[in-house]
Amino acid sequence: MIRRLTPRSLTGRVTLAAVAAVGTALLLTAAAVLIASARADRNTLDGELRNQAQRLAPMGRPTRDLPGYGEPGERDRREAPGRLDPGEDRFTRLVFADGTFVAGGASVPDGFPLPRSQDTPKTVRVGGQSWRTLVRPIGGGVQVQVAAKMAPLQERQRRLLYVVLAALVGGLLATALITRTLARLAVQPIERLRRTTDEITQTGDLAARVPVGAGPEEVDALGADLNAMLARLEATAAGREAALESTRRFAADAGHELRTPLTSLKANLATGATAQAVEDAARLAVLVEQLQALARGEAGPPARVEDVDLGELADAAVAAVRTRNPQATVTLTAPEEGPSIVGEAESLRMLLDNLLQNAANHGRPGGTIAVTIEAIQAGALVLVDDDGPGVPTDEREAVLQRFVRGTGAGGLGTGLGLSIAAAQAARHDGELVLQDSPLGGLRIRVTLRGVA
Repeated sequence: MIRRLTPRSLTGRVTLAAVAAVGTALLLTAAAVLIASARADRNTLDGELRNQAQRLAPMGRPTRDLPGYGEPGERDRREAPGRLDPGEDRFTRLVFADGTFVAGGASVPDGFPLPRSQDTPKTVRVGGQSWRTLVRPIGGGVQVQVAAKMAPLQERQRRLLYVVLAALVGGLLATALITRTLARLAVQPIERLRRTTDEITQTGDLAARVPVGAGPEEVDALGADLNAMLARLEATAAGREAALESTRRFAADAGHELRTPLTSLKANLATGATAQAVEDAARLAVLVEQLQALARGEAGPPARVEDVDLGELADAAVAAVRTRNPQATVTLTAPEEGPSIVGEAESLRMLLDNLLQNAANHGRPGGTIAVTIEAIQAGALVLVDDDGPGVPTDEREAVLQRFVRGTGAGGLGTGLGLSIAAAQAARHDGELVLQDSPLGGLRIRVTLRGVA
């Protein structure tokens, strides 16, 4: 039942909680005010009754001398002087201890009791009305009884109750209005988050981000978490799209580039040119391997990473290129240890192999290849210089594309080496740039920051 009555909206729940809390506080305050006011009024009335009884104390003398009292034995109910009977709402009378009437009290209700305790105000109910009364001895065996109706006090308390109830209702309404307004303002950042996520759901735009910085810390933290999640989803989607695109390009490139060597291989086999057929098969195997390497490089960040020592990796790559190209002079300059970056060792080795083989293929025959490995603040720097003809400035961007050879490349290579190297550099948050070399040929500059 309580759950059904609870609002579903956050604004409604906050408003209800605030009204309940403030209402409880106002009720307690109102009760305290009413109780304190009633006690104060009663204390004031008690003080007035005591003062009135005190003023009559000097009248304590032999009973026959009392005003309004005749000869002994004549205790009739003649009225006392007016000062003993102040009006209908109050009265004063003189009585003996046994309750025998002495004087005053023309407005005393019939059957009005005489309290036994003295000097202690009491509340009595007579004729359907409440009275406050006090009895005090004044000498000569006579007591004075003073009393006052409590109706004026009750009427004042009733009016105060109405005022307090009106203030209570007004306070609750004001609390509800103010709290609802503030709650709506507070949830506006959440509503903006909801609208943004709804738009992303509708459009599928994972590049969109929810606004942060304009709301409370908690909402901004939620927005930052949502943005981080969107960034991961975007990266995942981009990786998946890159893998699909790489697969499509691999299929297209394989179909295009393998047609010529397969045709040549078929013709050579048909004519019995076995040696040429073996050469065609070897070229075909290299082409397929490079296409596969390019497809892996374009498939997104590496899945398995570790700390890789580029110095050790470069040592192995230089030794391998020296074996394949004994006529070339290959030098390596690197620190004794490191530098290390976070990445995939196999991919980084593929990067170095392609850079060195590109320099061997397109540099000066029997020339020099200089490899430099340096540690930089952002990660590692790889420089590969040769003393060959180099690549013209206007061709440098083009030769980084697949199957594109420079004008001075002749028939060497497949046009995939630099594409593979650039793809592997990108997988490790790096970039590959072609520059002029101090040796007179081409410098390949690769900056690697590593996988985050």
